Amino acid sequence: MKLKLISMAAAALFAAAPAFASTPFSVDFEKTWAYGEAVDNTYAAAGVSFTNVLGLSNGDGLGGLLNGDYYANAPSPLGTASVQLDGVFNTTSFMNVAGGVDNSLSFFYSSPEAITGAIKAYSGLNGTGTLLGSFDMAATDGAYSVWNNATFSFSGTALSFDLTQTANVAALDNVAAVPEPEMLSLMFVGLGLIGAVVRRKQKATA
Repeated sequence: MKLKLISMAAAALFAAAPAFASTPFSVDFEKTWAYGEAVDNTYAAAGVSFTNVLGLSNGDGLGGLLNGDYYANAPSPLGTASVQLDGVFNTTSFMNVAGGVDNSLSFFYSSPEAITGAIKAYSGLNGTGTLLGSFDMAATDGAYSVWNNATFSFSGTALSFDLTQTANVAALDNVAAVPEPEMLSLMFVGLGLIGAVVRRKQKATA
């Protein structure tokens, strides 16, 4: 019986393993950003870096002091982020994740325009390797005060996300990668079975 329980626990943990091939992270852009300040390696400790992404302090607004309502209702009260490209020197934008992201990425966005192929997932860094999937953004509102909670699902492990198509249009907030719920359930089942084996052994030796 003990051997059977251990085998079942091992199987559950093995099935859950793919969800933990990548390291969970959350980037909330929650700080007061200086005007024109790049996000770059601000979140390097989480294994996440950005190119050509600026941090935006909520209330500053793209239109200056007269448009202080920009970024109202953002999930993070202090700051959000946006891709800023000049089309000459800065023409692409990426989010690189050193540990990779398995199958899905969650985030909030606000955009006055619908964007086809707004975010693309790639198996390599800086948009290299295999294209794993793309995400289309719907228009929200013109004042960046309405935010959509999105989940971008794709197939495989992504090391980078191409944000180029969102340039000078969309704002992003609370970008995160977390283990999928069903994988967490399998892990808890496995741990529970192992716990049962330990308790049985303790009772037998008591």
